[in-house]
Amino acid sequence: MSSDNPSTPIIAICYDFDKTLTPDDMQSQGFIQSVGHDVSHFWQESNKLSTDNNMDQILAYMYKMIDESRGQIVFNKKTLMEAAQNIKFFKGVETWFDRITKFGKDNNIKIEHYIISSGLKEMIEDTSIFNHFKQVYASSYLFNEKGEAI
Repeated sequence: MSSDNPSTPIIAICYDFDKTLTPDDMQSQGFIQSVGHDVSHFWQESNKLSTDNNMDQILAYMYKMIDESRGQIVFNKKTLMEAAQNIKFFKGVETWFDRITKFGKDNNIKIEHYIISSGLKEMIEDTSIFNHFKQVYASSYLFNEKGEAI
């Protein structure tokens, strides 16, 4: 039975991103520092913004990233992709996907990898492991006609 056979069993492995595949939040691995902010202070302010305004924590940090970048950097997809280059993974993560996929194939099982994350899709898409995922479900910005996140 080949892995292309429609009757081949499929195992879907779903991963969170931050602090599961990486030792820290993706934003804390260079982006926050690039706008001159202390990481712990950024997250304290983000959580306070969320609490004070009874808003979703994910939307609060996404807003805070845009707000803190004003006057510092152009906040666009390119900036997020550049920040993704600083993301460090736990030891073994970058080889894990090929290893477990091969294990599945050797046992006539198709392995599919998925991300389900409150992290940023734009950053995940530019990491060294992105091509291993069948689908990435993550937070994403809306970009205006100039390519800036809004």
